Amino acid sequence: MKVKKLWVIVFFVSLSLVTGACAAARSSEDLSYEMPMEAPAAEGAMEDYVMEESAVAAEKEYTSGTGDVNAAVDRMVIYNAEMEIAVQNPEDAMESVIKMARDAGGFVVSSNLSRTYYEQGNLPRASLTVRVPAGQLDSIMAAIRDLTPVPDEDVLFENVSGQDVTAEYTDLESRLRNLEAAEQALVELMESAQDPEDVLNIFDELTYYRGEIEIVKGRMRYLEESAALSAISLTIVPKESLQPIEIAGWKPAGTVKDAIEALIKAGQFVVDGAIWFGIFCLPFLIPLGIGVYFLVRILRKRKAKKQAQKIEKVEGPGKEA
Repeated sequence: MKVKKLWVIVFFVSLSLVTGACAAARSSEDLSYEMPMEAPAAEGAMEDYVMEESAVAAEKEYTSGTGDVNAAVDRMVIYNAEMEIAVQNPEDAMESVIKMARDAGGFVVSSNLSRTYYEQGNLPRASLTVRVPAGQLDSIMAAIRDLTPVPDEDVLFENVSGQDVTAEYTDLESRLRNLEAAEQALVELMESAQDPEDVLNIFDELTYYRGEIEIVKGRMRYLEESAALSAISLTIVPKESLQPIEIAGWKPAGTVKDAIEALIKAGQFVVDGAIWFGIFCLPFLIPLGIGVYFLVRILRKRKAKKQAQKIEKVEGPGKEA
């Protein structure tokens, strides 16, 4: 019995070492192609299983991006977009975008319609997030632009970002193959086990590996769905909120603009004057100031000397008496 337990321990240690070595080798490969992974050589059936799974994985191709959804590409990229537009009626625009997403085979993640206080009054404002097929992202964004009165002016913000998850997905595939191979080996080992204690130990290991398999599969499904469906986060503001306030022909915004321009011009004049004074005048004023300083000191000394002489003349006779 001790020899059998020792064999089980040696088997799992060997399997862990081979799995780690395969994962390390896999991460250093060129991610633009698939190479069948060597399986642990503990069981012949396990090797056939892993080779079959590798052959199937090598034929897989990813589909994602803003081009044709049926076009196979070498990378798996998740594309997401952010937009902010101004329209006459934000509520109608929000309903139109929701309809676009559903007609394209997507769905609404979240939507919110509220009233926000602007200088022009209490106006409606909408925000929503939809997921649409990645291959239709460009066309749906173009349709959203067409909802605005003047697309060149009323599309306030637009950004498309992409996240390349090819490396992560490839690593997950490799990890999944090794986990499934380990699961198969444990199943066969448990079927041939005789000691109940060995069966329980193998069952615990089998439960752990099956949990890890579900985690990896869940992450792979998330990446696949994220690459297949792009997210569009849209903010819709009323076009009226962008218009300047006008009261009986008087536009406060225009007055503020004129005041700011006058302030800037005055500041420019002061700065220009300081620059001229520092560069043009100081080279002349510094030597002149030094000369005036010494001249004043000389004149003061002379004046003080004359005053001392006068006092001496006045007080001199009295001292002699």
